[in-house]
Amino acid sequence: MSNEIDGVNAAGGLSQIAETASNRRISSERNDSASSAPPERQPGDTVALTTSAKILDRVAPALAAAPDIDVQRVEEVRAQLSSGNYQIDDQSVADKLLRSDRERG
Repeated sequence: MSNEIDGVNAAGGLSQIAETASNRRISSERNDSASSAPPERQPGDTVALTTSAKILDRVAPALAAAPDIDVQRVEEVRAQLSSGNYQIDDQSVADKLLRSDRERG
């Protein structure tokens, strides 16, 4: 009794399946390596950076080195809160919120 599925019989089927899978893997690897290579630079390709991008490039190292938290200011506020002397200027907070909203458009 012989079973055959899509031209693959039981006797030689496993080796044929393994060979087909191997060929597909090799073909896929070739396609992947070809697609991951950077495209060739064509004559006339250019990149122009805006003034803002140039400024950001110059200040980025300083920003990266700056601390995220103003420790001195945190200690001042903490001391004021502990002593009960911390005052909130609600008008100033409202003005800054409105200005921020306008800037975002």
